This record gives sequence, C-alpha cells and structure tokens, in this order.
Amino acid sequence: MDIELYRTFLAIADSKSFTAAARQVGRTQSAVSQQMKRFEEALGQPLFDRLAHPVSLTEYGKSLLRPARTIVAAHTEAIGTLKRTNFEGIIVVGVADAYVNRILQDVARVFTTLHPEGTLSIVIDDSLGLSRRIAEGSVDLAFVTEGNCPTRGPVAFRDRLVVVGPTAINLSQVDPLPIAVWDERNQDETPLAEVLAAMNRAYRPVYACRSVHGQHQLVTAGLCVAVLVEGSMVDGERAYTGEGEFPVLKHLNIRLERSYAKRTRPVELLEKEYLEFFSTP
Repeated sequence: MDIELYRTFLAIADSKSFTAAARQVGRTQSAVSQQMKRFEEALGQPLFDRLAHPVSLTEYGKSLLRPARTIVAAHTEAIGTLKRTNFEGIIVVGVADAYVNRILQDVARVFTTLHPEGTLSIVIDDSLGLSRRIAEGSVDLAFVTEGNCPTRGPVAFRDRLVVVGPTAINLSQVDPLPIAVWDERNQDETPLAEVLAAMNRAYRPVYACRSVHGQHQLVTAGLCVAVLVEGSMVDGERAYTGEGEFPVLKHLNIRLERSYAKRTRPVELLEKEYLEFFSTP
C-alpha cells in the first residue's frame, strides 16, 4: 500500500479537516479527496464520516489509527537512516509566498531528515524576487511560479489559481464583487478581470494588500474574495469554482530553481529529495 495514503489519512484524522490536511501534505484538496477515495476502495471500508463537521472517523477509521502511525513512523525512520548525511553547514531555500501554507512545513521536514546536523535558512519572497536571489547566488534553491519570472528548473509540483472566498458566507454573487488585490501590476489578477468582463459582472477592489497571508486574513473574515493558489487555502476558505461561480483562472507549474553560483553536493542531494517528495502523485 502506498505510504502516502497513510500519511494523508493521518493528516485528516489529526486536523479533522480535508483542507488543513491538504496543506499539511502539500496537495490540493481535490487530490486529497481522490487519495482517500482510492484508500477506502482498497480497504473496502469507509474511513470518514464526511457529513460530520468537523470531519470525523468511522469506527473502522479509528481502528486504523494506531497501525497507520506505526507504519508511517517505521517508514520515515528507515528512509531517514538510509539518506541521512553529516552535513553541518547552511543551505538557503526560498519559497514563493503564495505556497508557504502548502509546502513550508515539508520543505523544513525534508531538509532536517536529510541533513539533521545542518541549518536551513528560509527566504520568503515573491517569485520574481526569488529568481533574482537565485541569479545572484544568495539563495541556493527556490520554489517559484513558472511565468512569473525566468525559469529553467524542473517542475516540482502543480497547483491552480482560483477565486477564493469565505466559507461562512457566499460572496460570489455580490454585485459589485468585492476583491482584495495585490496592486495594479499583479498579472495574477488579470484573468479574473477578463472573466468578470465576459460575464458582464462588476467588481470593486476593496483592499490593496501586498501580502498573501494578509489576503487570506481578509477572505476568512468574510470581507472579500481574492485570487489565490488553491493549495494554500486555509480553514474558513473555499475555491469559488462551483456551478454559477468562476472558472479556474490558471493552471500553475511550480519549478525548483537552483543557483549555480555554488555547486555543492549537499545542495544537489536536497534538490533531488525535494523533487522526489513533491513530485509524488
């Protein structure tokens, strides 16, 4: 059985939320739902009471908790022992702010498993800023969005750009649509403007906020919608992609860029580990 099925199962069981679990395991909510559907089909038993809020386990799901934790712990220890290095230096890894919620914990966890004696320096910036840091050599590795900056590294994972709104109230039909924007130059918001024009819908930028975290806060407060990455949604948010709402605005390739200013074996090993970890379906 795929070890990632057990990891995702435990993430949902512990967080009592498919959304929070998706963020923890670095996948979209739809991908997590498909994983668990496949897991339940393989086991022949339902694991979750999906009508409960928060999500709760069935009796069969509860009986699986302890063996699942044992399996995951044994697998993690075995892999860690085989791959562990004695590197004691510093590696600088950049994460585009749009993906912090989705991957930051795993970025740190993978590093510590591989280089337990090393230090990870984390840089949070937008993709263009990280691209510049990669070019100048101040960042060793960086997760950036293809199309937002020059890229040549391999695709680490994929995501979708969607209209995100609060779950407590439905703002999708409010006229004019209240939107939090980055600034007038942000190309990620252009597709939404085009979609709204085609729908003959009016909108109003009610907040200008150059912080992804800040935009999530505004959305969960029920004040507006925002154009955000689906995989980084937080509790209290949902993608407004249902019937009568909005289409997916863009499919995103997130690439792992590497600086060639410093070619070191520990960085090469970490790059390989990240690609293997995040590329796992």
